[in-house]
Amino acid sequence: MKFINIKKLLLFFIPLTIITYLVIHNYYTIITKNQLEIIKNGAANDLNSKGILINDMYKNLAMDLDIINWEYQKDFAKDIKPNQDKLKDFFLHLANLQTTYDQVRFIDTLGHEIIRVDFDSINAAKVTEFDKLQNKSNRYYFKNAKKLQKDDIYFSNIDLNMEHGKIEIPYNPVLRVAKKVYTPTNNWSGVLIINYFMDNLFDRLARQSKLKYANFELRTAEGFSLISEDAHKNFKHITSNSDSLALYHTHPELWKKIEQNPTGDYAFKNNIYLYKKVTINSKSIKNSHYKDQKTFVLIHKIDLKKVYQSQSIYAIYEWASFIIITILIFLILLGIQYFNHKVHLQNKTLQDQNSQLETLKNKLQDTLRIKLEELKLTENKFYSIFNNAGIGITLLDLKGKPVFSNKKLNDILGYSEKELTALTFADFTHPDDLEKDMTQFQKLIQRKIDSYNIEKRYIRKDKTVIWGDLNVSLLLNKENEIINVIGAVSDITERKDAQRETRNLKKVIKSLDYIAKVLKIDSVENISEINESINLVKYIEKQSEDILKANKAREELLTNLEHKNSELNNYAHIVSHDLKAPLRSIYTLLNWVEEEPENSLTDESKMYCQLILENLEKMESLITGILSYSSIDDDKMAEYDINTYDLVNEIVKLILVPKSIQIKIDANLPVIKGNKHRILQVFQNLIQNAIKSITNETGQIEVGVKETLEFWEFYVKDNGKGIEEKYFKKIFELFQSIDDSETKSGIGLSIVKKVIHFYKGKVWVESEITKGTTFYFTLPKAETKTLNK
Repeated sequence: MKFINIKKLLLFFIPLTIITYLVIHNYYTIITKNQLEIIKNGAANDLNSKGILINDMYKNLAMDLDIINWEYQKDFAKDIKPNQDKLKDFFLHLANLQTTYDQVRFIDTLGHEIIRVDFDSINAAKVTEFDKLQNKSNRYYFKNAKKLQKDDIYFSNIDLNMEHGKIEIPYNPVLRVAKKVYTPTNNWSGVLIINYFMDNLFDRLARQSKLKYANFELRTAEGFSLISEDAHKNFKHITSNSDSLALYHTHPELWKKIEQNPTGDYAFKNNIYLYKKVTINSKSIKNSHYKDQKTFVLIHKIDLKKVYQSQSIYAIYEWASFIIITILIFLILLGIQYFNHKVHLQNKTLQDQNSQLETLKNKLQDTLRIKLEELKLTENKFYSIFNNAGIGITLLDLKGKPVFSNKKLNDILGYSEKELTALTFADFTHPDDLEKDMTQFQKLIQRKIDSYNIEKRYIRKDKTVIWGDLNVSLLLNKENEIINVIGAVSDITERKDAQRETRNLKKVIKSLDYIAKVLKIDSVENISEINESINLVKYIEKQSEDILKANKAREELLTNLEHKNSELNNYAHIVSHDLKAPLRSIYTLLNWVEEEPENSLTDESKMYCQLILENLEKMESLITGILSYSSIDDDKMAEYDINTYDLVNEIVKLILVPKSIQIKIDANLPVIKGNKHRILQVFQNLIQNAIKSITNETGQIEVGVKETLEFWEFYVKDNGKGIEEKYFKKIFELFQSIDDSETKSGIGLSIVKKVIHFYKGKVWVESEITKGTTFYFTLPKAETKTLNK
């Protein structure tokens, strides 16, 4: 335990212990004060839930009655006297489905029960025998139902079920809902009545959200008890016909507040009463046929004595928490001292290795610089060869539609690139040569042949006919699947014309030889004018041979170009992989040095370590940028719909945005067709560039879009320091940064430019010094669609 420094340990331990006690004491003080509010809020939320439950019960009963009435009118009201057997079967089926029903009845206009189905929880629903049917004409609910208008619904008060004029024991709370029914001639024929078991609802109210310190009460609009903790108080207004236990007698002040406000609370002695009035009407149950309303009072009585008794446990929690955290603080401080001692020992070893790491760093930087220069040179050669090729080159899809063409092919056919991509090769092939070309094309895409070469006639945009020498082959991926079809075209119209003229001249010479024999001349070559024509024919034949040799050289150049392009992409991936491997080794070495227990680092050594890490991060950023830059043209990357609004929000969450900068994102950013990796690099590089350019105390960045007929014009705008106009082109070049900062790779905007050009769009910048910068770029709308936000 030699590493323990008692003075330093106490210097930190005592203040942290005091702070810990103050924080814990304050925390439990707040909990104690807030507990009652939490209980009250929980009780209030529970009252809201119970109110919804009661309202839903009334709503469902009204819906059930409407369904019964509709079924009755559809199937039973067609006859003056409905078929009682069918009606019994219908009621019986309904009662078996709705087990909360007590009874379903049809009563005639005089109050006599015609059909009654009773629910028996043991034997299920059953039809009441005829001799047990009763006269209900004097019952209040029948009298009230008789007063209903057509289609209106009646809800009775919640009362106790009576049998033969006496209250049924044990108490059976029941609610009745009624509706008048009519004959086809619109004559009143009787009343449909459902008796609903209220015990089901009361049980659900009691089970729902049982609160630890509160008791639930349900009261009528007059203050009579339906549910309470004292069961003897329930329904006293019915059983004893007395209002002595009504709320306006037992708690007049509470009742006064309930009458004044639909919700609230009231403190009385050692209790707090939270109340809520629930009104059932046509609006709450969403049924216009209910013209009346019912009101209930829901109350939670909170016992303050129990609440205060429960808070005594917090004192135990407070001291237990303080002791545990104090022990943890002591152990953490011991651990920190041990760790510092271990780091001190590791620094010694790190000092001996600094020079080796410095040498390795310089070697890696030199190697990376050389490889980057070689990569850039190879890429420049590739683009130069392709863009200056003397033959027309196009990529076709499997339907023969050009998806890309170079300038030479556009000049040969007289179409612009956009016009050409809207056609298929059949549209500009001479009809007499179409079958031959189509046959070979089908064999190619069916993999029956690897390539083909034909001479065919093309119809230019201006309707003139030209001859072309066409070489067609397949572009395959690593899985040997077809990506595109490559076509290379040379204009051989002049050669064809020369060959035709040569054939004609040969025919003329043969004719002249015959004429010479007739005229008895030794040879036509002895005639000077004819001799000049013969020399011309030989010259044309020589030129034709030269053209054939040039075509062969052109084919070899195209093959070599494709090979070089493949090597370039593979080389970029190999470079990124091979250079990342030593970087990971250096990271591992640094971690090992820092963890070595026998070394200690001086301040100078720590500075060197930090410098090494910063350079490693820059090198890894360069390598990652190169890989991203080289993979932009990879045709194997999948294209699919991209929601640019979601993509920009995702980027903002991932990157580090200072709190002083606010980023505004246009909600109308569209859905486009493309590769998410490519589009993400565009927005991420532009947004990060905007963040780095802001030096003000508060920054504003705006990402938006403008719509035109042919393309989407996106922009990223900031209020940063701005860019001088002379740098507008330089910033888009590879490894160019106007700040000359060692933390910037100079690749980000080059990637943006390359991605936009890949999608045949444009990118540019507008800026004013000290006022800010706006980067614009366009993407064609041919493959995009607008997203409705």
